[in-house]
Amino acid sequence: MPQPLRVLIVEDSELDAELLERNLSVNGYELQAVRVETPQAMQAALCRQRWDVVISDFVMPHFGGLEALQLLKESRMDIPFIIVSGKMGEETAVAAMRAGAHDYILKNNLARLAPAIKREIAEAENRRSRREADEELDQLRKSLEARVIALVADQRQKDQLLIQQSRLAAMGEMIRNIAHQWRNPLNNVALIIQNVQLELGYDTAAMMQLHRDIRLAMEVIGQMSQTINDFSDFFHEEKEKQRFSIVTAVNSAVTLTAPAIKSQEIRLEIETKSDVTAFGFKNEYAQALVNIISNARNACMERCAVNPCISITVTEENGRSVLYVRDNGGGISEDVLPKIFDPYFTTRGPDRGTGIGLYMAKVIIEQNMAGRLTARNVKGGAEFRIEV
Repeated sequence: MPQPLRVLIVEDSELDAELLERNLSVNGYELQAVRVETPQAMQAALCRQRWDVVISDFVMPHFGGLEALQLLKESRMDIPFIIVSGKMGEETAVAAMRAGAHDYILKNNLARLAPAIKREIAEAENRRSRREADEELDQLRKSLEARVIALVADQRQKDQLLIQQSRLAAMGEMIRNIAHQWRNPLNNVALIIQNVQLELGYDTAAMMQLHRDIRLAMEVIGQMSQTINDFSDFFHEEKEKQRFSIVTAVNSAVTLTAPAIKSQEIRLEIETKSDVTAFGFKNEYAQALVNIISNARNACMERCAVNPCISITVTEENGRSVLYVRDNGGGISEDVLPKIFDPYFTTRGPDRGTGIGLYMAKVIIEQNMAGRLTARNVKGGAEFRIEV
């Protein structure tokens, strides 16, 4: 059966074009052929329909083979371009191939034309198949990227929700700490005011005592006001990473947890180096430390540790800040240890813990600050290590 072939012939000689058509017909092609000899005619033919092959003379009075090749390339159509010329030197032929021609054939050797067309059409089909496969892969890649972006955004939203939940849980703990921390100062203020009332009935020396009592009352009130400032600073949202002192972050965390630790008669030991710094979010670092200290406090209380103690050590290793929090609460079960940083994992029961404190600490240190948070058992208890 004759094979259909749509061929665009760029040739100024009508006779030569007829010879090409006859050769292709003899070799089993059913032709749909159009001859053009000007750039405008070729441009119109390319826009009018799809061609299987372009056959072009190399030298014509007003339009050359290289110009025709450039016109085809500018159309961005992947169509085989074969030069058929009466006379063409080897260097000229090589230059044409380098410019993008797929083959060149001398007019006195047209026996090569049909096999060359068959070969180049097959190559063009292979190129189209590869392009389509590449486009499908590119679409798949873009689809996967979009899914990953959506999943990451969803995970970030969940992480933000967990952060908010953790902050709310921490706020509740802090409110209890505030109540405990204010109870004794308020009692002291009440006693001072009672003394003022009693002293007003004595001699003039009582006026001096009155001034001293008032000054003492103002100092106590000042301490209470500073406590409020400490809590406000803790919840201040930081927009950009900054270099901060680890000791400052430790002091902030200790200020927030000290009342509960003292009320449960847990000894707190702190060993720090004042010049150790890190780059990140100081308040988030302090929040992670609060979660770890609270976990150590709970372990000491629930295990009824003898002479309960929490120690905090700040040092520097290999140019990075390192903080250790160690307790003597009996350690972590080996089957539980790999899970302690999982979200919503808790051994305390739903009525006593949310299971997000240590998870959020790890998110803050590792995702937000590019650090590392690990835990291990040591003699008599557990040790958490923060490296930033």
